[in-house]
Amino acid sequence: MTATLRDVKLLIVDRDGVVARDPDGRTARASGWQSLPGSAAAIARLVHGGWRVAMMADSGPLARGATDMAGLNAMHGRLLDEIEAAGGHVDAVVFVPPADAPARLEHAAASIADALARLGATGADTVMVADTCADLEAGHAAGCRPVLVLSGHGCTTFDADRLPPGTVVRPDLSALAAELAP
Repeated sequence: MTATLRDVKLLIVDRDGVVARDPDGRTARASGWQSLPGSAAAIARLVHGGWRVAMMADSGPLARGATDMAGLNAMHGRLLDEIEAAGGHVDAVVFVPPADAPARLEHAAASIADALARLGATGADTVMVADTCADLEAGHAAGCRPVLVLSGHGCTTFDADRLPPGTVVRPDLSALAAELAP
């Protein structure tokens, strides 16, 4: 029997384009980060529906030298505070260390695999929600079920027609949450 998305109970949501938007694509200050409309409430809905949620965060601002680890933690703290204010929480932040394009997939998949081990989950038990092909591929490489959301870069990713096998497409995190935690 093939399991459906509803049979899985861990979501890894990509920070950029799924949970938050970075207005200029290069913000390195906590004050510059904003959650996407409805994303904090969607995470709260998922949590109250029995889902565990982890947030995947790349280290772009660190790699560019735009911030240090304390600054990156402050950015995440702002988002996590918004999620908690909406009644949700994030079980873990999955940190993807800096890497050039060829090594990024390997680093991201390894970071996801480490998070799965820490959270006692398997790839088959996990949905990876992202707006870029690179993040979906990393989740797929770790055995997760890929879900593309059309927020952030999602429409461009969809148009590129290079999605990992079995990718499900939803408008945004709120739509996915309504489906998974009705």
